[in-house]
Amino acid sequence: MTTGLAFVALAAIWGSSFLFIRIAAPEFGAILSAELRVVIAWACLWLVSIFMLGPRQCFQRPRFEPRLLVLGLTNSAIPFALYGAASFYLSAGYLAILNALVPLWGGLIASIWLGQPFRWSLVMAVVIAATGITMLVNLGPLETSMQTVLGGLACAAATFCYALAAQWTRRWFADVSPIRVARSTLGYASLALLPFSIPDIAGATPSMAGWVSIFMLGMLGSGLAYLLYFWLLRELGPVRASSVTFLIPGFGLLWGAIFLDEVITPTVLAGLGLVVFSSLLVQRSATPAAADAKDASRSSAS
Repeated sequence: MTTGLAFVALAAIWGSSFLFIRIAAPEFGAILSAELRVVIAWACLWLVSIFMLGPRQCFQRPRFEPRLLVLGLTNSAIPFALYGAASFYLSAGYLAILNALVPLWGGLIASIWLGQPFRWSLVMAVVIAATGITMLVNLGPLETSMQTVLGGLACAAATFCYALAAQWTRRWFADVSPIRVARSTLGYASLALLPFSIPDIAGATPSMAGWVSIFMLGMLGSGLAYLLYFWLLRELGPVRASSVTFLIPGFGLLWGAIFLDEVITPTVLAGLGLVVFSSLLVQRSATPAAADAKDASRSSAS
């Protein structure tokens, strides 16, 4: 599979994920929907692993790996629960637009924590992204309230987790099979979410649409998508691989408008443009070859 085809497929799948989150999370609860999502994805990847790697390798005695647990928390458990909570108050299109903050966080992390040269374009990107988000909250079709602000903050925190996970994946697991990383991190995420999802079970009243959305989230949004994403991380590195988020908001708005009758106003498009442009500034300010070389050297040293 070419990287271009993988980019478009991953963007379309993840763009649809916000549609399914918007349907499933209010019916199951934020944490229970995240738990079911990772469990279904984990089961699907186990079946794929048995087919691709063979049962002997898949059923080896497991060992505790702290780094995979950290990756499972930051790449699945925490952001899935945060997006589920945000879906109570924000539309699928808003969720998808705010997801475009991932490259911005990635650039800031690389500059502040990983020692890459500080660039003023990062400051400009932060200002532009904040302006776009302010437009969405204050001028978009949703009524401004404390709930919508908290929903936006939850999405921002989730994208920060994704950016951290991308850096750690490249640093710790550059030479590890993508399917093993995806399967293991989903397994740890499911164990971490399990005790917190129990209170949601009593209040869950899912419809058929809710169950379909959960299965689509697990099989497509986490199972197949994770295979594509970890493959892109290995092939391109975290900076360039995270640019797939530029395509996701467009698909998110499209699916929300088609299936949920969500309104796409000029203000929403303007806010989307500012958020994506801020992330594009970060993407263009990074030198992929240098960034990947630095990541690779850290990976070999750890």
